[in-house]
Formats: sequence, structure tokens, C-alpha cells
Amino acid sequence: MGAQVEEQMRKFRLAAPLMTAVLVLAACGNGDDPGDGGEDLPEGDGAILVTSLWGGAEEAAFQEVLAAFEENSDIDVTYEANRTDYQSVIRTRLQGGNPFDVAIVPGIAFFRQLALEDALIPLSDLGIELSDIEGQFAPGLLDYGNVDDVQYGFMAKLNGKASIFYSPERFEDLGVAPVETWDDLVQLTEDIKAADATPWAVGAGDSWTLTDWFEIMYIKEHGVEAYDTLFSPDGDWTDPSVAATIDRMTSLVTDDNVVGGIDGALSVLFVDAVSEVFSTSPSAEMYFGGSFVGGIATGVDVNPDLAGQEGEAIDWFPFPTIEGNGDGLVTFGGDQIAAMVADTDTAEFLEFMLSTEAAEVWAAQGTVYVPNTNVDPSTYPTIIMQKDAELINSADAIRFDGSDLLPGTDLGALLQSALRGEDMGPILEEFQTATSTAWESQ
Repeated sequence: MGAQVEEQMRKFRLAAPLMTAVLVLAACGNGDDPGDGGEDLPEGDGAILVTSLWGGAEEAAFQEVLAAFEENSDIDVTYEANRTDYQSVIRTRLQGGNPFDVAIVPGIAFFRQLALEDALIPLSDLGIELSDIEGQFAPGLLDYGNVDDVQYGFMAKLNGKASIFYSPERFEDLGVAPVETWDDLVQLTEDIKAADATPWAVGAGDSWTLTDWFEIMYIKEHGVEAYDTLFSPDGDWTDPSVAATIDRMTSLVTDDNVVGGIDGALSVLFVDAVSEVFSTSPSAEMYFGGSFVGGIATGVDVNPDLAGQEGEAIDWFPFPTIEGNGDGLVTFGGDQIAAMVADTDTAEFLEFMLSTEAAEVWAAQGTVYVPNTNVDPSTYPTIIMQKDAELINSADAIRFDGSDLLPGTDLGALLQSALRGEDMGPILEEFQTATSTAWESQ
């Protein structure tokens, strides 16, 4: 296809969402019934352009999924990774009238902005109805692709953030074992110290790691409703529940419990902290983080000799309940997929991405958890990922990384202040003011 013809096709496809919207509104009347929008879609040109920020092992795994799609369709897929300037590239293409066909979007705030700007296509316009897909996602997961009661997308991949990583072999040598309650976690920490070892590594130099601590503890201590409220425009960061969770966190993450003390933790980055537990010369026994920690620990940046020793030299147990609460609650981080062009090609691609076939291809690569509960956990190649799949599939509720829901305020920096022992009263008041202003500006 020549450049001029291709540009004409692109301009036509950019106009397609508006054409489709008119057709759907005409068919639906008051808009309560989305109808079969997919029947009105213009034909694609047999090629789509997909973007995300994935590189490395994640990109390689996704390429396997794309290859499976191409084998079963007459559509060619080009993948473009934008690792460092993702949002600006999308904005530039939108402004130029040349959007990507499909975007896999990190962060709910940016996804929400794109939807509100009509840059994303409702799934119903592509012939994909919510009632047909909601059964294959964990409870609450599809909510993050819904903006103003319109479903624009769904989670393409995610990682649970409820895992405490450790070495079963070293735990056995220390005479300790995984626990299920907060009180027992505190005792486990003391028992490890009594065995002349350091309990925790914390990579607080990357402040986002502290937000993971706060979020899992807050939802388990105060519940789903309180979590949803806090990370919404109605959230009150001066509420006593916030200070209570911060106090609980800083009662465990202390000078005595963390390798290098608090000053050391605040200067250590994420991967280096994982190394403190899983390098060939470990200096700590536990690391809390997302299930992706397993891939980091067994990779070239930490200790590739651990690969194949999952369940023996490296494993994890779920973050425990707090005062009897929080069983079955999971926090997670992930990326959503949505169409930016409405035609038969993008509709077919998103339908494939919702299929068990695509999910099984992806899961077998062992890099990410694919949020399709129809996939048997045994499809994942390691026990670490199999356990994560089981935890998420069986969750009573699953909630997105709260700090990524906030519109532009830095929860991680606030929590670094808490570790330093600063007076949190005025800091939380200032954070509340900044967060309220940021929500209002959306």
C-alpha cells in the first residue's frame, strides 16, 4: 500500500469512531442498550499497529501472542514499544490524526483521561458486550476499564502485589516458616533476628515500593470499601485510618528489622533490595513486593542460578491477614488494552485477546499473569506464577495499585517521610489538599 493511500485509510479510520457512535446511538435510542455495534464497523485494511511500553522478556512473550493471532487471521500486526515517552507518543499521534489502532495503557489515570477525551473506543462499539466477558475476570477487575459507565477496555496483563518472598531452604535452616496473620509476621520477624539474621530488605530508594506496602496493609486492615474511597476523589488522607496503617507499617519496617537500617533502605533501589535477599551473598531473609519479584530474582540482574529452583531456593507466601481481616483481598498492578480505531481488524484483535487461546499462549511464556480465570494455573511454567494465578483467581476482591489511581500526587515520597520519623500530621494535611486539587482538575 502506498504512503498516500495508507494516509487516506488512516484518516478514514480516525473518523470511524464518530461514525460508529452515530450508528449506535441511532440504534439504541436512549443509549441504555449498546446493541450490536460490531455489525456496523467499517472493514479494516488487514493491518494493525499496537503499542505498549513493554520491552525485554515482556515484549518477547507478547510477540508470541501476536504470532498466534496472525496464524489464525488475515491481519498483520506491527508492535511498537515506547518505553520512556509512552504518553507523549500517544498524544502526538492523536494530535496528528494518526492514532495507534490498539494501545495497552499503563496507569488508570492516563487510561481514564484518554477515555474522557473520546480517544478510546467503547467495547460495545466493537461488538464486545460486558455480559459476555465478565465471567472470565476476577471480581472488580473489569471496573478499571469502565469510565462513566462505559466499558472501554480490560486488563491485558497484571501482577499481584501481595507476595512476601523468601528462601524455603534458608527458612528451614533458621527454624522458621511462613505465616498467615499479622501477629505471626511480627513474631516471625523477631524469630529471624533471634537466629542472628536480618529479617527484611526494603528498596525504599524507589519510593513506589513503599506504596505497595501501604496499599496491601490498608486494604487488609480497613477493607475494600475504605480502600476504594481513599483512592478516589472522596478520599480523606487525614482520616485516622491512614495514620493507623502508616504506624503499623513503620512498626515493622524499622532500623532493627531492615538490612542497613532505615537510612540504608532509603538509599537502596528496588532491584538492589531484591539482591539483598536472593544474591549469592544474601544479607536479608524476606522481600515484600509484586509477583514480578520472582522474575527479577531469577534473572541476570540478581541470580540466574535460582532459575529452576522455584519452591526450594525461592518462593513466596501471601501477605497475612490483619486482626482477622483481609483474607482473599489482593492488590495488583497491570496494563489495560483498548482500541483507538474502530474497524473490523481491531474488533477481531481484541476478541482474540479476550480468548482463552491467547491467554494460554501468553501464560506459557512465564513473564506475566494473564487475567483470564479460564486459564488453568498449571499453564504457567513456575510454581511462583502458578501460586499467583491461584491467589488472583480465587480472590474475593482485587484492587488496582492505589498510588497509580491518584492524579499526580506522590504517595511514595510521603511514605519515605514516614520512615524517616517525620511528623505525619501536617504532611498528611498537605497531601490531602494537593490530592483534592488534583482530582478537581481532572
